[in-house]
Parts: sequence; structure tokens; C-alpha cells
Amino acid sequence: MYTLSVDIGGTFTDCVAIDEADGHVTTRKVPTTQDDLQRGVFAGVDQIASDLDLSTPALLSDVSRFVHATTQSSNAVIAGTGARTAVLTTRGFGDTLLIMRATGRVAGLSVFERHHYRNTQKPVPMVDERDIFEVSERVDYKGLVLVPLDDDEIRAIAKKIGAAGYEAVAVCFLFSHKNPTHEARTGEILREVLPDFYVSLSADVAPVIGEYERSATAMFNAYVGELIEGYLSRLEGSLGDRGLAQKLLIVQANGGVATTAQTVPIMTVESGPAAGVVGAARLAKQLGLPNVIATDVGGTTFKVAVIADGVWSYSRETVLNQYQLRLPMIDIASIGAGGGSIARIDSGRLRVGPRSAAADPGPACYGLGGTEPTVTDADVVLGYISPDRFLGGDMLLDPARAHSAIREHIAEPLFGGDALAAAAGVRRVVDSQMADLIRKTTLERGHDTRNFVMMAYGGAGPTHACSYGPESGCSEIIIPAVATVHSAFGAAMTDVRFSLRYSDPLVLPVPAETLEKFFADMDAQGRELLQNADISDANMTFHRWVEARYRRQVHTVRVAAPKFIDDAGIEMIAEAFHREYERLFGVGTGLTDAGIELINYGVDAVGQVQKHAPHRLEPQRGTLEPRLRRQAYCAVLGAMVDTPVYDGVSLGAGAAIDGPAVIEQPGTTIVLSTDQAALIDDFGHTHITGSDSKESDRHA
Repeated sequence: MYTLSVDIGGTFTDCVAIDEADGHVTTRKVPTTQDDLQRGVFAGVDQIASDLDLSTPALLSDVSRFVHATTQSSNAVIAGTGARTAVLTTRGFGDTLLIMRATGRVAGLSVFERHHYRNTQKPVPMVDERDIFEVSERVDYKGLVLVPLDDDEIRAIAKKIGAAGYEAVAVCFLFSHKNPTHEARTGEILREVLPDFYVSLSADVAPVIGEYERSATAMFNAYVGELIEGYLSRLEGSLGDRGLAQKLLIVQANGGVATTAQTVPIMTVESGPAAGVVGAARLAKQLGLPNVIATDVGGTTFKVAVIADGVWSYSRETVLNQYQLRLPMIDIASIGAGGGSIARIDSGRLRVGPRSAAADPGPACYGLGGTEPTVTDADVVLGYISPDRFLGGDMLLDPARAHSAIREHIAEPLFGGDALAAAAGVRRVVDSQMADLIRKTTLERGHDTRNFVMMAYGGAGPTHACSYGPESGCSEIIIPAVATVHSAFGAAMTDVRFSLRYSDPLVLPVPAETLEKFFADMDAQGRELLQNADISDANMTFHRWVEARYRRQVHTVRVAAPKFIDDAGIEMIAEAFHREYERLFGVGTGLTDAGIELINYGVDAVGQVQKHAPHRLEPQRGTLEPRLRRQAYCAVLGAMVDTPVYDGVSLGAGAAIDGPAVIEQPGTTIVLSTDQAALIDDFGHTHITGSDSKESDRHA
């Protein structure tokens, strides 16, 4: 039997099959087919089956678990290909989405972009005033009905929406998180009058305080709803036709999976990167590492997540197209920097990203029509990537096109025609941008990078980690054995997870039974969801948490809550909040006399799945011999040097390599500079440190 997982990225689609008998992993990486994502999925599955000497139907019939991560929802938002959406809201609050928050003008923008504030603006509205319909209903902050809902008014609005050519409807009434009855009844009427429309209710997708954020979340869910549900339904049908007997599982932004029937479309945003963090946490636990900085360099973006004491954190808000959403999403910071990021000259300065060549037309070296220089082109010019071994030899690169693009667009305007210096400059800029994001991400979360090990994955992560890792302050870098498809590997390891939430601002002290009822109700909801996902009671766990703040402050801090709330449990929450606040903002910053206000409450209901023992490598035997030697750029010496190139697949456990060197793995390349050394562990992961520390380890 096999666990099969697929992760669709902006440039490549990654596929992983894990043999449940011995943990052996088979991987494939194919170009993403944006016009029809299923083609890329089945291209990867077909290649996996071929590698296992199976037909695709035979492989799928032997699959016990098929897990899928996708970027389709975020791509639809960026490309503006979602459904034409109408919004229903409480009368008098029709401008909520248009006004946004005060930070809406700069939400999600880089520091550089924020510095040029005059050039910033609010995003192009996903809906405008013509798409917003106000409803004569009102619920107060306690959940009491002040103005009852008029069914006839809703029916009249529904008919108007149907006649106007809309395709989806989002509903967000004031304080619906306290009393969702008006939204629920509105949803019933809309589905009755408009049976072909996708209907999104804010109380279902974001049942927490924050009117604007709830509205935005419901709106985006409606915008991508039909697209995601239609795609997943078609994919599940196609897989079933080819032999899959199991339910298709979809990775969620919260780091868990759910069945297609249980998936909220907007929860698929950034599901691939979330799976990567899950995989990093799993690998860190296997290696006994409590603190890890997970870094993912793909074709279009660079992403960073922090795993502290074995646990990832959740973001306070999700920014999508400058809109601020309320989603239970793994805290992942990102910038537009990846293998496909385009280098350009801007006012006499070399800049890289955020614009990307993506998979089509791709970097110039792909030979698919791209002419602008990218990070991948620079890596080819610097001698790091073998043109005949890209994607394991499945894709041939054209180094002449890479040199031409770098020379024409970067070297001649800025480096006197020196293509090598220009390529080194591109790499230095993009690696510095990555290191800056790592430092910013860790410092803002109260962490010191010196206390962390870095994990680098994605197609371009291993190629650049030996530069951005030490620059960010990490002394050790780990390249996972399946780094190029690590997010797909993480998807295969992902548990079933549902994130239940509730809002009710309360100032401590409060009756313990009040809080316990909040959590007990969410426990019951989570248990029912897990049962519907075929999880046994023995494999269920429930993790409680609260978001609190000092009174009269704005921002909240999240801390764990005990399994049962009594007076002692409330004291534990207060103490945990004080500690976490001072860890984030410094000793003595806690306003202990201000009092603590609890805002949001949540339960993560987790259905644990079997984790297969990892496959072990055979020990390294004999003398290490490189596959070949070639000239490659050494950043330490600032020149091209004679560099051994090793075949990573042939390396055994215990193999040690001193830099400068290149290690070619299927789908990616590990680059070691002169002052670095690598050691392959028993599971095929590559550990990289400074040469001095590695030499000390060998003599210890």
C-alpha cells in the first residue's frame, strides 16, 4: 500500500509516493499546467507509477491515502478569475469592505513598498458598491435580535442578484458570530432561490469578532468557492475512474487535511506551504530538533516559518490581495523571491523580484520563450546547475540563453558587460533579501536565530541556503532528502485537523464554567467532524487555546489553554499570557495592573494518522568520487574555481563532503561554498555547517 500526495505550485507540480511497508519514497516533479491543473497531477502520478513498475490504475488501487495541496485559490484571486460575487450585509454597513482597515493601503506589502507610501493605494475592489446589498436586520453585540429578518426582503434581493448575472453570494451580518440565525436563514433562502450559486456565510467561515475581516473572509470564500469545489469534485471523480477507492484529502491552511466535502474553499489558500511546515516539524521531531526555521524557495516565492519547541504558530491575520482575513492559518511570511524571480535594473540599482517568469514562459534557460534574466539563469551562469541534469534530466536547459539574458539586461547596463559579475550580483541580492526576511520573521516573534537550525527545501532552497542561511545567523542547515518535493512529502504526513473558533470578550476574572462551556461546545463540534472524516476516538486529540490582550490594547497574544477549565486553569491562562507577552516584547513590558481581556477561544481537533518509519540509507562505502569536475563560482573567493560535482543519489549514510562542491539531487542542487562542509545522515538528509565545526565533529 502507498500514501500518495500531490502539491501544485505556481511553477511545478510535485508528487510523492511513500511505500507503507518500508518507508521508501518515490518522487516526481513536473511543470504545472495552469490551463488544466489535472493534466499536471496525472502527469506526475503516471510517472510515479512508471517508476514503481505499475500502471496508474494499479498504483491508485493500492493507495490507502491520497492527499492534495493546491495554490488554485490564491492564483484565482491574483489573476481575478473567481466568480462574480454579490455581498449581503446589515443595513448601514455597506461600506465596510470598501473602507477596509486603516492599514489596508499597505497590508501585505514589503518594507520597501511601504516606504514609498505615496505610491501605495488600496487594492482594486473585489466588489464595489453596486455589488453590495443592504438588509434590514440587526443583532446586537450580545447576540440579541433588535430588528428581525424579513424573509420576503431576502427573496426579493435574491431574485435581483439572479437577474443581474452574479455567480456567488457572500453574507456577513453584524455580530453574526454571536448569533448566526439570521445568516443561516438567509443562506437557506438564497440556496432555494439561487440553487446554482455558491453561498458563503461569515458565521461559517470566520465566526470571530472583527466585522471587516469576517466580511472579507466570506467574500473571498464565495469568490473562489465554485472554482475550488468544481475542481476538487472533478479531480476526485477522475481519480475514482482511474482506480482510487479512498476519499481525496485536501490540505488546509491550518496544517491539517479534510475531505473534499468538509473543505472550506478559502482554507486551501497557501495549503502547499502549510504542508511544507508540517513536513519540517515532522522531520525536526525525527531528528530531535526543537527549534527550526523552515525556509521554502520555489519558483516564485520565498517562505519562512518558525517551529519553536516543536510547534508552529498561527498568524493573527491572513493578507490576501491586501485584504485582511480571519483564517486559522500557519504563520508563514513570504516575499516574491524564487528561482523564477526576474532581475532588473531600477534607477541604477539591481533588483530581483517580486515579478516572476513562473513556468510559462519561465527563465530564459528553459528555452520556452522567456527572455528576461531570472535567479535560475544566474545559477546556470555561475556553474551551479548542470543543464543536462535539471529535474533529473527530464528537462534540458540552454546555458547560452541564460548568459545572453544576464549579459543583455544586467551585465551591459551595470557591470561593464561582465556576465559572471552580474550573475553573482543577482544571487547576492536575492540571498540578502531572503536573509532579511528570516531575521525580520524571527525577531518579530521574539526568537534568536542562533538558537535555531535552518531547514531549506523547495526546488531552489538547497541551491541558495548555503548563502542565506549563515547570513541570517544560523550555524547549521539541513537539506531534507526529498527537499525538492518537501511540501508534497509534508502533505503525506499531515493529520486531519479542524480549527473551531469563538469570540466573546471577557475580562478576568470570569466564572470557570463560562469558559469551560465555550470549549466543551467546540470539543463536541470537533469530535463530530473527526468522526465524519473516519477518525477513531483513540486517534482524536483536542488542543485548546485563547487569544488575550491587556485591557485597552489592540493586538492579541495566543496561548494554550488547559484541557479542563477551573479556577486553577484560569490562573494558568493568565500566567501563560504574561510569559508569552514578555517573551515577545521584552521583560518588564507586561501591564499586569491593566487586567487581562480574553477575546477569542479555539479548539484544534486533530485526527492523528499513522506516521511511517523513514527509509534508512545504506552506509557510505569506498572513497567518494565526484561525477565530474567543472568551474563554478565561489562567493568566498569571488571567482570561478575547480569544483567537484557529486551524484547525491549515490551517496550513503556518513558521506562527508568539503566545499567548494555541488551535490546534485533529483530536482534540486545543493551548493557548498569553500568554508562549508556537508554530512549525509542515516535518512539521507544533508547537514551543512562551517568547515571548522564539521572538522571538530569528526574528531570528537
